[in-house]
Amino acid sequence: MRLARKSHQATNRRLPCLVSTTVIALGTASLPAAAQETLDAINVTGERINSPTAPVEGYVANSSASGTKTNTPIDEIPQSISVVTRDQMRDQGANSIQEALRYTTGVGAEQYGFDSRGDWQSVRGGTPVIFLDGLQKTFGSYNNARTDPYLLERVEVIRGPSSVLYGQGNVGGLINLATKRPQAEQANELRLEVGNHSRKQAALDSTGKLNDDGSLLYRFIALGRDSDTQVKQVEDNRAVIAPAITWRPSEHTEWTLQGLHQKDRTGTTAQFLPIEGTLKPSPNGLPQIPTDLFISEPDFDRYNTEQTAVTSLLRHQLNDVWTLRQNLRYSESEVDYQSIYSEFPPTLQPNGDISRVAYARKSNLDTFTVDHQAEALFATGSIDHTLLMGWDYQHAVTKGSKGGAEDVGDLNVFNPQYGNYTRLSASDFSDIAENTVIQSGFYAQNQMTINDKWIAVLGLRHDSTRNKTEGNQTYSDEEVTGRVGLMYKFDAGFTPFISYSESFNPLTGVDNNGNPWEPLKGEQVELGVKYQPTDSNSLYTATVYDLREKNRKAPDPADPNNDIQNGETSAKGVELEAKVDVTGSWDLIANYAYTDTEVEKGTNEGARLAAIPEHTASLWSQHNFSSVGVPGLRAGAGVRYIGASWDGADEIKTPSETLIDAMIAYGLDNWELALNVNNLTNETYFTSCLSRGDCFIGTERTIVGSLTYQF
Repeated sequence: MRLARKSHQATNRRLPCLVSTTVIALGTASLPAAAQETLDAINVTGERINSPTAPVEGYVANSSASGTKTNTPIDEIPQSISVVTRDQMRDQGANSIQEALRYTTGVGAEQYGFDSRGDWQSVRGGTPVIFLDGLQKTFGSYNNARTDPYLLERVEVIRGPSSVLYGQGNVGGLINLATKRPQAEQANELRLEVGNHSRKQAALDSTGKLNDDGSLLYRFIALGRDSDTQVKQVEDNRAVIAPAITWRPSEHTEWTLQGLHQKDRTGTTAQFLPIEGTLKPSPNGLPQIPTDLFISEPDFDRYNTEQTAVTSLLRHQLNDVWTLRQNLRYSESEVDYQSIYSEFPPTLQPNGDISRVAYARKSNLDTFTVDHQAEALFATGSIDHTLLMGWDYQHAVTKGSKGGAEDVGDLNVFNPQYGNYTRLSASDFSDIAENTVIQSGFYAQNQMTINDKWIAVLGLRHDSTRNKTEGNQTYSDEEVTGRVGLMYKFDAGFTPFISYSESFNPLTGVDNNGNPWEPLKGEQVELGVKYQPTDSNSLYTATVYDLREKNRKAPDPADPNNDIQNGETSAKGVELEAKVDVTGSWDLIANYAYTDTEVEKGTNEGARLAAIPEHTASLWSQHNFSSVGVPGLRAGAGVRYIGASWDGADEIKTPSETLIDAMIAYGLDNWELALNVNNLTNETYFTSCLSRGDCFIGTERTIVGSLTYQF
């Protein structure tokens, strides 16, 4: 196995349904040697499914475990799903999760611009919960370390409600990150990067066998980065180690243990600049505010995170019918967040000064999550069943301290002088009330294939949640969510589908009055068609949907520093996505999404949701020139259109923008030299401006050169 991109001439297809999903998931190459020697040769004349956790060559993954928690072809899941593979992330130079989603339909990849504090994206107008290997990763805001794309095999976007399987999730969808896992074939990669903003990064990825029979496999990933950012005074430094070991005592059992320790040292790149002086002209003839302006203070500003996590992934096949799985993670995160930013509403004074306030928060988040699953494969007459039953549990505790101060000193945006500000004292800090969210859920799902043509998916779940805040009343909720989907498989490769699903999302934390947030509740109807041409490794998806959500957070009209939960919102839209293996050496991605959102009840009733573009589109083309006599040379280019969006009150419009990305790479033997340039023309643009009066600057041109050596 090579860790870098190979020319993918072979076509990925699927095995007939009679083949065990366990054999599909492991493959004979990954079985212990003793097991391989006793297996008889099997001649397969049908189609092949990728393992949903294994490496994918190219841009098209044809299976997913996120949509059903079973190894199912994507075109047999009655739900819209997108997969960003390792090869796509590498070719497009993705340095964060939100950058990896730039070419995914229905996703607002950088909703709040270039932000060092987290990955903020929207899916169908909602804020998705992020999962890692099927277990929830993000709890609340500013409590977690950002996952580095180098640790990942793929990023999966599940659009629409998925609470039947996951319990907690936004009505717009969820994002599941799949980590790299130990592989049986020895492979080592050393990758060095340099780029603008003084970026320097080194990464190591090594995997293979630990013993002769292959029953023990390992993987070790390490990464270190020292970098500045497009905002003065803000660094982007990171150190990660991620060891993993897999034990396969037999072809029926697999147990993977993963460790993670990560430290990030950065600050706040989101400067909350006023609309006047950024999107609009400055008052009194003043020049526009520099986009690299740092409003905070160098000796005060920081956003430092540290996370340690242990994950256990266990699978055991009892017999030809039953397979048991347990996924478990314990994680500890610490975040030290301090910043000085514009007083709300941000205002540029006639002399060029901006009034500032200080904010500080030290958060501790401890989480325990576990998901037990039992899967059964059987048939009743002409109906093939994949029955899944499970129970999951999560326990998240948030605590810490916070502080702040108003009027810590003005800053002139055209001639900033740092150091003259009022520092926070001990009296400015107070403890954060410890908040504990406990959730458990029982779920059942039946995937039925009827006469090899009709596919029906039925699911039901019961959730129990408890939200307890120290010194306040404990709130409990119970909810039943459902899911139903129906598809029909045409011989030509078309699979039209219709589905209905519901969401239920408990929220951690409390509002400014100390009251716990009410759970979000939503529902969606979706109609679509998936098309995979015969003997093709391409996948086309077209969908229309109508969804609604209750109890969504919105800015408090009386206090811009506070959020409230108001009435009901809706989103309706059309999404088109094509991932095309044009030839063995030409990959093409094309997307378009129309998203129509509205506040149905509550604050700003009738307005569109903030920071959600109505139209987005993208096109990416990548060529391998080996087929025309230039072996080792690859080149790609893409264009992204980000449509206009509104501020949440339909008063301020953020204009649309078109951005260009490009890459070129040349490989010789075990070496590859590559150059990625995103936002090639260095457009200055704003991803969103909000009714509270601030704007968010998009990512400026990034240039990263990389040298990869495999040994």
